[in-house]
Amino acid sequence: MLEAPSDLVPGTQDAFLVVDSELRVQAMSRRAETLLGVPEDLAVDRPVGELLVPADAEAGAPGRFADVVAEAALSGGARAHVFVRPWNTFGVRMRARVAPCGPPRAALLVLETQVGGLRTVGR
Repeated sequence: MLEAPSDLVPGTQDAFLVVDSELRVQAMSRRAETLLGVPEDLAVDRPVGELLVPADAEAGAPGRFADVVAEAALSGGARAHVFVRPWNTFGVRMRARVAPCGPPRAALLVLETQVGGLRTVGR
């Protein structure tokens, strides 16, 4: 496992992706495969923007997601939270916790969803 902040280390049931400095997916959990409907072997080396898009793009901040991921992957920047959705869905919105991880330097995205008013991670 890659090094990551202790409060962000994903568990076995969490949906997460590891994204490199070129914003390409390098790994993903089985839960993320299920949640996004894409097997890991088809996701690796694809731009993360082909799997996740900013949920609030219509609100005028479409670049924030890419900026946060790039900052975490390139400079080990501070942790952040952004709202995303699978690229081919509408009305689905989930929070992604983004933090640096490595080596080699990359960004870790842990996806959270809301179910029945209760927060669950990677469900």
